[in-house]
Amino acid sequence: MSAAEGFSPGQLRLGDRVRWLDGVYQAVAFHGETVVLLSDQSRVPVEVLHTALVSAPGFAVLDADGHPVATTPLPTLIDSPSKKQRKEARKWHRHMVELDTGLLPGSNVPRPGYDARTTTLAQRYARKSQDLAAAGDEISAKTLESMRLRWKRAGENPLVLVEKRGRSGGHRTDPRVIEVMREVVMSHSRGSNVDGKAILDEVRDVIEERYRAELADPDEAKRLLPARASLYRRLTDTRLAEHLAATTQQRARRASKPTRPYRPSHVFRPGQVVQIDTSPLKVKALGDNGSVISAELTSAIDVASRSNCAVMVVPVVTGEGPPGKRIGGRATRAYDLTLLLAQCFAPLAWRSHWDPMALAANSALPLEELRASDERFARAVAARPVIHPRTVIIDQGSPYLSQHFEDVCAILGITIEYARKKTPTDKPLKERFFRSIGNRFSQHVAGWTGTGFAHRGLGVEKGPLYPINTLQDLAEQWVALDYQQTPHKGLRSPFTPGVTLSPNEMYAQLLPMAGYRPRPITAEEAHKLLIPAYVTVTDQGITIENRTYQSHDWQMRLLMDQHSGLSGHNGRFEARYNPYRPEAAHLYDHVYTKEWIEVEFIHRQLLTHRWTQDCWERGTTTVVDNGGRSDDQLAIVKAVRSFHRGLRKGPSKTQKAAATGPFQGLQVDAQPAAAVDPYAGVSVDVDAVSAYRSLPLAGRENLQPPSHGGAEDPLRPEAE
Repeated sequence: MSAAEGFSPGQLRLGDRVRWLDGVYQAVAFHGETVVLLSDQSRVPVEVLHTALVSAPGFAVLDADGHPVATTPLPTLIDSPSKKQRKEARKWHRHMVELDTGLLPGSNVPRPGYDARTTTLAQRYARKSQDLAAAGDEISAKTLESMRLRWKRAGENPLVLVEKRGRSGGHRTDPRVIEVMREVVMSHSRGSNVDGKAILDEVRDVIEERYRAELADPDEAKRLLPARASLYRRLTDTRLAEHLAATTQQRARRASKPTRPYRPSHVFRPGQVVQIDTSPLKVKALGDNGSVISAELTSAIDVASRSNCAVMVVPVVTGEGPPGKRIGGRATRAYDLTLLLAQCFAPLAWRSHWDPMALAANSALPLEELRASDERFARAVAARPVIHPRTVIIDQGSPYLSQHFEDVCAILGITIEYARKKTPTDKPLKERFFRSIGNRFSQHVAGWTGTGFAHRGLGVEKGPLYPINTLQDLAEQWVALDYQQTPHKGLRSPFTPGVTLSPNEMYAQLLPMAGYRPRPITAEEAHKLLIPAYVTVTDQGITIENRTYQSHDWQMRLLMDQHSGLSGHNGRFEARYNPYRPEAAHLYDHVYTKEWIEVEFIHRQLLTHRWTQDCWERGTTTVVDNGGRSDDQLAIVKAVRSFHRGLRKGPSKTQKAAATGPFQGLQVDAQPAAAVDPYAGVSVDVDAVSAYRSLPLAGRENLQPPSHGGAEDPLRPEAE
């Protein structure tokens, strides 16, 4: 293939003179992958690998005068849609190179009328226009100039010369006006429809407010405030009028589209891209008070290995009251997503009541390599790999859009990419996982409600049901025992073509290429996973969610009437609490020690049973409904205690067996155990340590293995 066809720099042909290793040679023969060069001085042939020749520093193909030939690489045409476009790009690339350098790619001698030493660019444009006209292409010199400039601005990529560029719809209207029009139209996407006249009136108001200084110039005013007829045409050209005429649901869906991702996920390492989504589990369960409730399942799927990084089951309870003012309802929240991410950074512990085949030691996971890197795998862990997410693709549900979830992702070094609303194809692996868990797990669990309401069995709520915590345990066991060890049709490795792999087997294939290093959550990060609250320290303590917390530590007393230095929070101090275990919280000392102070709820001794933020809110509602105050903490505590006593009385006619306690999710240890020093208490006398005897490497014969006759091993050091 010639240089003109391949567009690669320094393409070598027989007879070319080249500069190599500070010498001048001529290519006289090709032998497979090698090139035979003949030196001008010694006339001694030299054989060298072609790749080593063209990649050597200073290599160049020389012209007749001994100057390096100007060659320009053609960028890889991976984005071109067709062979026809690639062929067209190669043709125009030759023309642009000749206009720019005066030489065709791979040529040492300029054609008549193109010599850069004797002609100007304008002259070469005119000559190229004549040559193309003779070949049947009528292209003016001015057009050729525009094409060359566009080619240069694109990094000499010829694809810009042949790509089909659609009309922007803006014509000669100022782009700032078009941007304001789009902004105004999109602002009405979720409201009732309006006509074009109302839109253009608002556009004019926005322009006059935003570009007040520019409108003082008459020329700028003419550009920023075109005629109303032109603006009506722009509404049509930009398809904004079509957007206004769509239904409210269609307009809201189009307006919710984020800039990314609009592409499938192509990954090569575990954790590079992880898809997270929430869906109904379609299994009835027992709630905190023994009533029948639904459940939601949130999970994280690694795109590279299809592994389930984490799974979280939470209750779904409909609140009491009219729509929009319901109290006591709950579903998946931002803190539940935080607990899901925390699972991705630690091995899943194996439980004694699980099947032994759910152990990592009985699976395809490379346990020896994992143990060498992470001591946590030396314990009884489940057959689920530890995969640290780098990028997560999530939808635009309210829990995922919370500031707390974004802050946690930033702390853990996770990049967020939002999928489009009502576009399940942006998270295809998650949608397929929900089908798998329905077919292989949910329908085999007591309380299965079927694939839809029309297919729900009769009396499902009257049968035996599991508490939420038991469903969480069953789901984790199913992931380790079934999902991670079942071959997946979409998992194949180039090292084992034709063999369908399980997620664990695929992870074992990718581990040597990607590597694994433990990334445990530190104590500081564990605190940051908790819900934030900014409080003022007084002589009574701090108040979080209408609860007073105190500490007998002297540090907290020093912080009274102090300014934390957080100007964005009016000098208040940062506190963190777990809504599933609110009996204690953590206050950060911004002034003195720069450490966390554990504080306790002042009525903690009265609540000896398990309780949560949901229990507290329910007790607050009861007190207020009975004419009490929302800040009467002792009354709320008594209401929470009464709920617990009600559970101990046994279920009512409409309830199943009473639950042991409220749902508390998974626990995040805000005070991880300190790292154990393996050399603690070991005393070593450095002077008593002698150097190991060096190996005898004097003669090659000393390195021969011993014979079978029992000769002494020369590599073994002599006994002391």
